[in-house]
Amino acid sequence: MKKIFALAIVCMLIAGVSTAMDAKELIEKTIEATGGMEKIQAVKSMTATGKALAQGMEFPFVMKQVRPNFMRLDVTVMGMEMIQAYDGEKGWGVNPMMGSQDPQPMGELENKSFKMQADMDGPLINYEEKGYTVEYIGEAEVEGTQVYQLRLDTHMDIVIDMFIDQEYFLTIKTSSTINWEEKIIESDTYMSDFQEVGDGLIIPFSVETRMGENTINQIVMESIEYNLEIDEAIFVMPAVEPAATETK
Repeated sequence: MKKIFALAIVCMLIAGVSTAMDAKELIEKTIEATGGMEKIQAVKSMTATGKALAQGMEFPFVMKQVRPNFMRLDVTVMGMEMIQAYDGEKGWGVNPMMGSQDPQPMGELENKSFKMQADMDGPLINYEEKGYTVEYIGEAEVEGTQVYQLRLDTHMDIVIDMFIDQEYFLTIKTSSTINWEEKIIESDTYMSDFQEVGDGLIIPFSVETRMGENTINQIVMESIEYNLEIDEAIFVMPAVEPAATETK
């Protein structure tokens, strides 16, 4: 946490007495607060372990990512292994809770969501090259903390409001609005327990997702390791064996 305090002091000196902010300046401060562009882009792979808390139960998980946008999440649910993965272009999953061990391609909405989650740089770095637009909305408050608000439009029917702590310049909340088949889906994600990992990267170890007043799930990180060797084949959807036909 000492590094976070030091970064906050530096940012305050740069900003001076004025709290006025524009999108470009705020993005630069946020990137610097989380470790800086050079350190972020030096990460070629990530392996994270932890647990998901939902409906009073705990589900251990392992998440693996490889630059630029490969991602795989393995979750153990009641002794069964669930998989969600993105191969750089499209997503797929295995959900034995639905009665099948066969991998299935993701739908359009899931693909859009996983495309963003698999981006190891996050949405703000080189956002224009990704086809996103960002707008500075102003100042706000998140559970007693003063924040700056950015609005990122992916132009994929997903708009994300990012709430950035005015003292530390870390994103402590995001609000997502998804326009899907004439329905609006809204959710809020709260980030906390920021810790320094690796060579000075600042990562939230607790991520809670809410819809309205209800907590849908909470992710608690236990370990994060960078630049381990990961076989990219694990991100590719396995071929489904054709069902055997009966012979007469």
